[in-house]
Amino acid sequence: MLDIEGQKLYRRLEVDFNVERAVPVARAALGLMLVLRVWVEQGNAPLVALSANVCHDVVAAVLGAGCEPVFCDIDLCDAVVPEHEWRRARTLGASASLVVHPYGNPVDMSVVRRQFPASDSLLIDDAAQAFGSMNADGLVGGQGDVGLLSFGATKHIEAGGAALLFKDAAFANRVVQHLATIEQVSEAERLAIYSRFRQRFEKARTSLRRHGETGAQVFDGVLDGYYRSLQIPFPLGAALATNHALAHYSQMRDVRMAKAAGWATGLQGSGLVPVGMGPGSVPWRYCSRLPGLDWNAQHLLGEAMRVHGLNVSHWYLPAHWMCGGQTKLPGVERLAQEVFQFWVDHGTTMEAIENGAVIVSAIVRSFAARLSGARCNP
Repeated sequence: MLDIEGQKLYRRLEVDFNVERAVPVARAALGLMLVLRVWVEQGNAPLVALSANVCHDVVAAVLGAGCEPVFCDIDLCDAVVPEHEWRRARTLGASASLVVHPYGNPVDMSVVRRQFPASDSLLIDDAAQAFGSMNADGLVGGQGDVGLLSFGATKHIEAGGAALLFKDAAFANRVVQHLATIEQVSEAERLAIYSRFRQRFEKARTSLRRHGETGAQVFDGVLDGYYRSLQIPFPLGAALATNHALAHYSQMRDVRMAKAAGWATGLQGSGLVPVGMGPGSVPWRYCSRLPGLDWNAQHLLGEAMRVHGLNVSHWYLPAHWMCGGQTKLPGVERLAQEVFQFWVDHGTTMEAIENGAVIVSAIVRSFAARLSGARCNP
């Protein structure tokens, strides 16, 4: 039962995103898992099309719903899935599509809808990384049959909790019924599950750096049982904190976009290429790539940046490897070993970005000079 603050928040989200019902959930990934379970219970094929450039929590939710992911490749320019990949997934039998807006880059949802029509498929608009981002049709997050918003740690609003957005109130009611029956895991169990995952994940990443893509098979099975860690209670006070943050979000959004622009300006000429980050994007992080890197070089460059206190991430690895996928997805695999994400959150100042861009540029140029010298002097 929602308190007054919760009622205000979720009614506001219904208006802002033009949906019939907004439902509170502890985590967006938990909500995704329940949505897919209901979808399959209605007799639909348990095949879900999604980008392979996604967080492991998303993949765990798909698997936890008893579904099979049909992974799609991406365009390197913006990390968005092209239409021919959605078409391929549909041909393979996917009845549902999960559209992420990578790093805050808004996707043209009409492209996906052409392949997954409302008459016989489910379109999920996952704006967990893109709160406030806009495409030609307005705010992303409410443009599918179901939408996902996240207010968890590291997201645009870090107040806790998440929201499911529904065009169909009856479908929402069935998901809410499932939510009420979920066994919540203790914090100790959640941490134990995450610790086991992280140990296997880091071991696999080390293998990848040592052996290249021949070591990718080590990732198969790292998500076994992980979905249970998503089954947590809704955090106390999250609705009140989210309401307060929303009251100031237009300013927060503008500052975040200005910080991304600061990274873009500061990194010009460094060799790093922005991944999208264009008009309409409210970046989760400023995303760029350094073409031509291998796994080991990416790691070494990232460590050199961290020595200077910079927050930089190349966290996402090809999700199809975690499910034993043999299909080659060259865009996803290339981006994973070239990507560098830089922070634009409220704790990162413009001064830090300006200084950080100078440091990053110097590190990348030094690396390029050494690489060039090595090629000239074998």
